[in-house]
Amino acid sequence: MKLFYYFLMTTVMFAGCSSKGDSVGAEAWGQQPELPVVNGHQDFNISGTGYYVNVMGNTIPRMPNFPSLSVKKSIARGYVADLRGKPIKGANVSCSSTMTGGWYSSGTGVTDDNGYYEFQIPAGAAYFFGTAVTVTYNGTPAVMALYPVGGTTSFASGNGVVKNFVLLSYGPANPDEIAAHPNNETNYYGGALYFWCNVNYAGENYDGYLPYNGVVVIELTPVEPCMYGETKSFKITRQFGELDAFNIVNIPVGKYNIKASLSDGRKLRMKATGTVANVYENLGLRPDNTVGTSTVTFTPEWQRTPVMVPSFKSNWDALEIKLSL
Repeated sequence: MKLFYYFLMTTVMFAGCSSKGDSVGAEAWGQQPELPVVNGHQDFNISGTGYYVNVMGNTIPRMPNFPSLSVKKSIARGYVADLRGKPIKGANVSCSSTMTGGWYSSGTGVTDDNGYYEFQIPAGAAYFFGTAVTVTYNGTPAVMALYPVGGTTSFASGNGVVKNFVLLSYGPANPDEIAAHPNNETNYYGGALYFWCNVNYAGENYDGYLPYNGVVVIELTPVEPCMYGETKSFKITRQFGELDAFNIVNIPVGKYNIKASLSDGRKLRMKATGTVANVYENLGLRPDNTVGTSTVTFTPEWQRTPVMVPSFKSNWDALEIKLSL
């Protein structure tokens, strides 16, 4: 079953005409490079004092080839595409401009059939926001953030700007934010999971609690190739002690078989908890509250629309999963 590629938004709010020498039609895209190959298997070990693992690291996938555009004074313009170089229709791109005294205004464009957007930039110090698109993910409308090619999202409004965006399945967002908060799921374009448990300390024997210094093993294997054909599987080992929780971030977006056990082979119960537990009928842990194995998909921020998504951040919320015996 295909999880992606059906884009729901279709209205074009503003699509400007091209300037002389520019080409904004489908013929302008040309040949695209091969997709990055993401396969195989990788093991990770989180120490007893570690609190996260970034399974895809901080490498950005190679970008598609975009048509060339010239800068137009006081105009924001560009393209939005997936990693294959396929134009995305219906993506939202907005900017906000702030002037002296704290006054601000905004401009917005929505991409046309060729992935092209264009709009007037309000005067002031400008920055992009609301850069996202609604897609169908495992049968569910999901808002996914767009990566700003080149990273920069602020600019001087009067000069105009050309900025392209890409829909990624994994990869880091703002490096400054990652340096400050490396475990924050919104700092990566891949999905995220958050695991926690109750622990029996010395002399305790509460039902369902995990043993102090018990070693947890989480295995993630794609049910089918992910968003851009990724088939890589992951095994994460973590010792629970004083820190009884950890994050797995930057997982290529798709649907995964998930297994949870102790290192001695005992299977663990997995139950979704937190603010996004079971708010999406087809996303998250399915079946929920099950022992040993299940399937898992990732959860976007609840009820956010594309215009609400900050630029240079993802829109994923870590799905919380409680582990117990």
